[in-house]
Amino acid sequence: MHIRNLTQKFDIAYVIKNEWHLPVHKHTHYELQYIMRGKGQHMINNRSYNYEKGDLFVLAPQDTHFFVFEEKCVICIIKFHEGFFQDLLLDADFKQVFTRLSSPHRKMDLPGNRQQIIQLMELIIAEHRKETNYQNIIIKNALALVLSIMAKETDQNTVKPKDDKIQAILNYIDQHITSKQLLSLQNIADTFHISKTYFNQYFSKATGSSYKKYIQEYALKLIAHQLIHRDKTLSQLADEFGYTDESHLSNAFKAHFKQTPSTFKKAHQQH
Repeated sequence: MHIRNLTQKFDIAYVIKNEWHLPVHKHTHYELQYIMRGKGQHMINNRSYNYEKGDLFVLAPQDTHFFVFEEKCVICIIKFHEGFFQDLLLDADFKQVFTRLSSPHRKMDLPGNRQQIIQLMELIIAEHRKETNYQNIIIKNALALVLSIMAKETDQNTVKPKDDKIQAILNYIDQHITSKQLLSLQNIADTFHISKTYFNQYFSKATGSSYKKYIQEYALKLIAHQLIHRDKTLSQLADEFGYTDESHLSNAFKAHFKQTPSTFKKAHQQH
C-alpha cells in the first residue's frame, strides 16, 4: 500500500478537483480534512462516510483512506505531526487529546460546537494564506483549540449513540480498554444488565461494529499510537493492554496492520 510522508511538522494543502485520483493509501502523520465544497463518500479503514460542505474528518497516522467525489470538491487538508505541539505536550491534559484522536470514529459529530469549529478552521485557512509575524502562533493555537474541542466531543460521543446506555458502554470501554477482564463479554453484559446472548447484537446495531472487533481495533490503534509516540517497549504495551506476552501482541498487531510492530514503527516514525 502507498504511504504518504510529511517531511516537516506542519503543512496545509488544498484539493480542488472533480475526481479523486489517489488510490487507497495511508500517512505517517495526522490529518484534518475540512470539506469546503462538494459532497461524496470518504472510505476510512474500510468504513464509508457520506460528506458535504462543512464536514470535518480526522485521520491518525495508521489510517487508510480514499475519497469518491460526486461533484467538484474543495478540501482543506491540515497535516501535522504530534511534535508540532511539542511545547503544549508538556501539559498532561493535552497529551490526552492525541489519545482521543485515536478512537475509531473519524467523522467529527460536533452538534454543539459546529459553528465554532468552522470559524476556527476559516481562521487557520486565512492566516495560512498571508504572512504575518504572528502567523505560526495563531495557527498552532487555533489548531490546538480545534483538536481539544474534537477530543472533548469524542469523549461524549465516540459514535452517534441511539440511547444513553450505548454511550455509557462506550465510555466504559474507553476507561477500561487496558483490562480484558473488565471488557469480557460476560462482564460488560452483566455490568449493563443486558443478556450475554443479546449484547453483541445490541452493540452491533448501535455502533455498526461487532463488540469484539471494536475492542480489538480500538486497542490496537492505541497501541500503534503509543508505539510511535511514546517511549514504551512492545513488552510493556503487551502487559498494559492485557496480552499474554510480546509474541501474542506482535501476532495480533501483524494480523491487523499487515506489518510487524518494528516495521510499522520504522515506517511511521516522526520526521
